[in-house]
Amino acid sequence: MSLEADVLVAGAGFAGLRAAMAAAVAGRGLRVIVLAPHEGPGGSSFAGHAGSLGVLAPADDEERDAILERALSIAHPGTVDPALVRLLLEQGEPRLRELEQWGVPLATGPGGARLRRSACFFPEMAVAGVIPDCAAAHAAMLRVALAAGVEVLSGFTLAALGVEGGPPGSALCLDRVGNVLPVRARSVVLAVGGPAALFVNDVSGAGQTGTGLGFARGCGARTGNASFLQFLWYEGGQPFPFLPERAHELEVAGLDGVPAALPRELRPHVASRATHAPWGWGMPDAALDAWLLARMTPAGVVPVRYHGEREPRLLSLMAQAGNGGALIDADGRTSVAGLFACGECATGMHGANRIGGAMVLAAHVFGHRAGIAAALHAHSALLPPPPTAPDAAERQSAHHPLRLREAMQRHCLPGMPGEALQAARPGAVGPAGLERQQQDLELFTERLKALLLLPAVDMLDRARVLSCLTVAEHRLRRLRAEREAVSPAPAA
Repeated sequence: MSLEADVLVAGAGFAGLRAAMAAAVAGRGLRVIVLAPHEGPGGSSFAGHAGSLGVLAPADDEERDAILERALSIAHPGTVDPALVRLLLEQGEPRLRELEQWGVPLATGPGGARLRRSACFFPEMAVAGVIPDCAAAHAAMLRVALAAGVEVLSGFTLAALGVEGGPPGSALCLDRVGNVLPVRARSVVLAVGGPAALFVNDVSGAGQTGTGLGFARGCGARTGNASFLQFLWYEGGQPFPFLPERAHELEVAGLDGVPAALPRELRPHVASRATHAPWGWGMPDAALDAWLLARMTPAGVVPVRYHGEREPRLLSLMAQAGNGGALIDADGRTSVAGLFACGECATGMHGANRIGGAMVLAAHVFGHRAGIAAALHAHSALLPPPPTAPDAAERQSAHHPLRLREAMQRHCLPGMPGEALQAARPGAVGPAGLERQQQDLELFTERLKALLLLPAVDMLDRARVLSCLTVAEHRLRRLRAEREAVSPAPAA
């Protein structure tokens, strides 16, 4: 058995479904297939712990201008394309109106006006709408997609793109029981999510494989912002609340059991840290997160409490989503002909950090544009030759090779300086500490490259390894640049 499609969409989250709808409508008569790893809502957008979801929804030009300015200011140390941010904000409202027309209403307040809240990294204004029921939103979008003629293959997972050096549409996928199926497609929209699933502590949602960066890079697409993920402190199943009014009471139980109070110079950071749930890359309040990370126990938790509490709160640093991916243009095109990307597989509309609700809006704006562009490409592209499926049975691996997730947890958590775990440890600051981090990360990247040469690593794990390598190499480049910045200048 094999699959043939004019447009192949890998992923059935908000971005994937939105792209499939647009492709089916724009390319009337084209066959549009969506590979959905499991039934029901998929993607990190549907993984909200409260069952609801924030979406950036500026009401006027003043708000759009303010959001644009903030999005650009928090992009460092990552990179951002201002033109993509402007496009996101200009076309966001039409995409939100479409959602409401499809039966995905945004929450309303008194008088029926759209309910608006402040957003992470932008607390000054209420600029985010609320999708109150993620499951109902997914069901509504799925109904519209099916009515438009989209074929959704539940239980099917993308396993390889560009097989045997062919175009992206020469692909392989796994069916629900692990059989390998050849796939031929004129164009491909990559919407499989970001790299958060590559970490032990992961709250990115069901069906995430962490393969987006690997698929893009494996096809030769340019990537960016690869090591900038959103990491959140979780207490049990909820994000930990930073309370500015109790900053002076916050303390951590050290490895010796002796509580350590939050240093006085870090207390002012609690107020700014309370305005955004994810770790802020390159921001002053990241010093607070680094202080907590330096006191993580061997079990991977940080026991904290506010003064007077008898039992400690056990915090875990969880990977939720990625801000990096394939670099795209305004129509979701990557640097490889026939390959488009949207959602967490794409970047450029945000940098190292992003305003809360921006990814959901980006999934719709750029999913819509990528779907249309993929359909136009399919009209003039030829079907690639049928790829050859491997002789041996391939199945999706339940475990990453050689404890890959544990290795990513060790080497690719954020931190200061050098933004690796060891950097936040006492005594690791300085040229010697940075040099050791660089050596460890270089060794890790070499091990990942060696894994890619092993024939025993199956297809899906090979894409995972390539995703890990992309994250680690991006981090290594940043670490080397940081070392150069702190190294003393040679004597004249």
